[in-house]
Amino acid sequence: MRGEILNRLLDRVSCWCCKNKNRKELKAIYQFLPEYWEKLKELQAQIPMPMKPFSRKGIPYGNVFDLEKVFEQEVREERSAVPPKKKRRCCEQSR
Repeated sequence: MRGEILNRLLDRVSCWCCKNKNRKELKAIYQFLPEYWEKLKELQAQIPMPMKPFSRKGIPYGNVFDLEKVFEQEVREERSAVPPKKKRRCCEQSR
């Protein structure tokens, strides 16, 4: 069961703590696998090297704690975004 979930969330099979995880995979771990995200934070607290050398608007944010802040903001924005209106088909238009 857990393997099926991981296969849907992650682009490739690798260890949960692999530094080669891409940003999309890290965000999926943050959102859907919080127990693994907590483990990543524990590891990051022990090493000075950032998990990923990302930058946003020229500001580096590669450690797990910085990524968490960015992901928090993105999730907030995604939740508050108004879904696009569905276009009606010609046969569904009001008469």
